[in-house]
Amino acid sequence: MLFSRISRRMDTKACGSMSSCVAETLSRLPEEAAGYRRAIHLCIAASESSSSEERTGMLKDASDISLGAVKDMGRAYGASLNTPFMTIFGLGILVPMILMSILPMLSIGGMLGPGAMDQGAIVFVTLAAIPATILTIAVWMRNTNPFLLVRHGRQDRRCALPMLLAIPCAIACIAFGCDEGWLILLSLTPACLITMMLNHPDIRRERRLSKCEQGLRDSVFDMGNRMMSGENFERAAPEAISMRKECDDAGESMSRELLLCRGDVGRAISRSIKPISEDMAIALTDVYRCSRRDVSDAGKLAIALGRQFQNQNHARRSLELSLKSMTDMMMATSMLFAPMILGMSVAMLEPLSGLSGFQSLDETSLILSVYLAELSLTISVLLSGLGSGESFRAALWRFCALCPLSQAVFCICCGISFRGGSAS
Repeated sequence: MLFSRISRRMDTKACGSMSSCVAETLSRLPEEAAGYRRAIHLCIAASESSSSEERTGMLKDASDISLGAVKDMGRAYGASLNTPFMTIFGLGILVPMILMSILPMLSIGGMLGPGAMDQGAIVFVTLAAIPATILTIAVWMRNTNPFLLVRHGRQDRRCALPMLLAIPCAIACIAFGCDEGWLILLSLTPACLITMMLNHPDIRRERRLSKCEQGLRDSVFDMGNRMMSGENFERAAPEAISMRKECDDAGESMSRELLLCRGDVGRAISRSIKPISEDMAIALTDVYRCSRRDVSDAGKLAIALGRQFQNQNHARRSLELSLKSMTDMMMATSMLFAPMILGMSVAMLEPLSGLSGFQSLDETSLILSVYLAELSLTISVLLSGLGSGESFRAALWRFCALCPLSQAVFCICCGISFRGGSAS
């Protein structure tokens, strides 16, 4: 997109020269892209050099500068997430526990004056304000992620339609007189299980495509070596891709398209590689265009691209490993810690809640059950925007796994309260 704009400005005579147009466009890049801007300036200087050795050295320096900038972005982004994660942890557990459990106890002890506790306000904060804050933080973290892959194509939201089964399940539970504390568990669990079963083939396909994309990136090295050995692109590319087990189908598809393309190699690459990775389709097209002038130079380009892909993958893995402790904490918070603490708080404070007249146990349990479902949803959205990012289907799959488990833990911890209420 960047260089397309430069080309359009040159075609429309908006700039006097190519160098001034490039310099002006690069100056408008954000500060986070300073390393990329310096790398492009080095590439421009290399193109004007008459010495082959000097040109090669400058291009290598440009690649190193770009890689260093990527690593710096990863470290800066990882460090910026500590405060948001701690905020989510505090909001997700401490605030609901205080609002729903400790405030009634303070009311009994006289620490809060009469009328100081507004039930509607507390319910609003628990079910609306806190989830909205967590969701806002999650969206901000996703938008500031420099490694988030752009997933082209229309996201299929219909995969979430089986979740509508929770509505008739809830109606049936109410009709049969189900305890309100178990309502969310018994209504959402069947819907989540059916959704996971129906989406399992597509989840497997997404994971297979992800492995295939990684294999395509790794095969660029082999392709470059083959082209430097004298093989042309039409032979080196499909053979290098087919060497990797996860890319067998992609290699066969590319070989077939090259046989049928009638010389339109770019179209063959687009038809066979673009459904897997648009970035790899663009990279292979660039290598092919270079091979039309010089196969050896195209091989060098492929090796340089392969090294850049390797560096990018290393930076992404480093970021994901640095975030692993935080993501594990968020998963444990949604699945175990939050439902356990909230459930035990409700169970232990049942007598106090009844004496205060603030709220009955069943209503408190239902409100917290709804909140835990919202927490599972927001945590799923949060985790889907970290690292390289996930599709809508993968985020839905995580929610369907987290929500029933958190509801089950909460209901088990509140079970003694339910039995007490039934006995009375």
